[in-house]
Amino acid sequence: MSNNPIRAAIFDIDGTLAMMDKKTGAYTALPGAIDALAACRAAGMKVIAYTNGTFFPPAHYYPRLAEVGLIFEPNHILTPAVVAAHHLKETGHRRVMALGVEGTTVPLVEAGLEVVPPEATDEPVDAVVVGWTRQFGLPELEALVEAVWKGALPYTMSDAPYFAGAKGRILGVSGAVSAMIAQTTDVTPVVLGKPSTLGMDMIAAFTGHACAEMLVIGDDPTLEIRMARKAGAHAVGVTTGLYDHHAFMHVPSEERAHLVLDTLEAFSAQAWFNMPQGAD
Repeated sequence: MSNNPIRAAIFDIDGTLAMMDKKTGAYTALPGAIDALAACRAAGMKVIAYTNGTFFPPAHYYPRLAEVGLIFEPNHILTPAVVAAHHLKETGHRRVMALGVEGTTVPLVEAGLEVVPPEATDEPVDAVVVGWTRQFGLPELEALVEAVWKGALPYTMSDAPYFAGAKGRILGVSGAVSAMIAQTTDVTPVVLGKPSTLGMDMIAAFTGHACAEMLVIGDDPTLEIRMARKAGAHAVGVTTGLYDHHAFMHVPSEERAHLVLDTLEAFSAQAWFNMPQGAD
């Protein structure tokens, strides 16, 4: 890791700060998570959560995390749907077909995009967006594919096959549906969440800090760690999710975490807390 002072800490949620019970939507904080957030704030860092999940709109995460002691300031939780809304608006999309629950659709609507359900239609759409949901079948899949065949650009919140939950792996629905779209249309959906660096660009603009001054902490070597290295940020892995130390090391060196911790309990003992941080 470089000697740049760390001015912003970006934490993954599932498998890093907490585990979610997929049946209840309730979280349990992981060891050291509460103290890690406090240590970052005490050191003058901006503290942001960036989840790859689209279970909930951003506003719904705050009370669920606060119930277990994980407190974030307003506008300091980022989801792939927020990144998607920003990117789609910037690139001129207006009407999008979205597969997903409120965590996918609400940020798109709030950004002023016209969002239509995945249903057969003669009206053209600019883009197809895939998020997490359990509520879909063959008609919805056909509608997505038909829209791409007609020229809509496909996007996905994530192409991860699964992510960490309280009782093991939770299926990455958007990744599976995106693979189906790629196979049937020969057009691979653009990933808007991790490991894309689009979210890092938004965080840099929001905080006013360069990625080289950011610390990204996550449990998935293929998602937040890869994203951090691509963006030029410091990357810290934790083995509290689905991956052990070997998995973090078993990636190309240019994508590897700078440091891997067993839990966040040792987080505040690291050298970056002794660097001068400057004004927040």
